[in-house]
Amino acid sequence: MESKNIATLRAAHEAFSAHDCARSAAIATGSNVRFVDHGRGITLSSREEFQGWLEGHVATSSDIRIVDAQYIDAGEWVIAQFRAVGVQDGPISAGFPASNRPYTLDVCEVWHFGPDGKTDEGHNYSDSLGYLMQLGHLSAPG
Repeated sequence: MESKNIATLRAAHEAFSAHDCARSAAIATGSNVRFVDHGRGITLSSREEFQGWLEGHVATSSDIRIVDAQYIDAGEWVIAQFRAVGVQDGPISAGFPASNRPYTLDVCEVWHFGPDGKTDEGHNYSDSLGYLMQLGHLSAPG
């Protein structure tokens, strides 16, 4: 049986894949929520900022979705491994124009849930360099 915390995170990911960023961002419910995008060096400190971060991904890739998700319950923590896939048909906020190329991005997220079932901390780890190389924005090293 799936834990409540995994069900909460899975529902947030399903909402994101449906491009319902407000429903997905509702996972960030703790009073002092903190979310870190380690691949881009961004720290967010509110549900509104987190929703904006999600909306930025949808603006970059109008067909973005999460696939092959696997969840690990570690008590107060939930670890999610998945791939974000789509076509980059919008600009990336770092100044890269739409490439109209498909991509697959391996992602690991780690979320902390309090005893009340609310999240107060989330971490997203992804290969930003590989992502930009797939899209043709950067050349492969060497």
